[in-house]
Amino acid sequence: MREAHLTGTNFAEATLHRVDLSGASMPNVTLAGADLRGSDLSAVDPRAIEFNNAIIDFDQAIVIATRLGLDVRGA
Repeated sequence: MREAHLTGTNFAEATLHRVDLSGASMPNVTLAGADLRGSDLSAVDPRAIEFNNAIIDFDQAIVIATRLGLDVRGA
């Protein structure tokens, strides 16, 4: 799905394991309850997507936190 135009797509409760979403256009996409583990979320704007109850892995959590402007550091 690299560079796909997914505007407004409803992926609620979907399983999207190891999907390349880099460069995808995703405004107003619903990922509520979706299992996204292993997918490339580097181009995702977390402010423009519904993520409620989505399942992500630790690396993705760092990507999302960074995209939100947080400074992620080790203990």
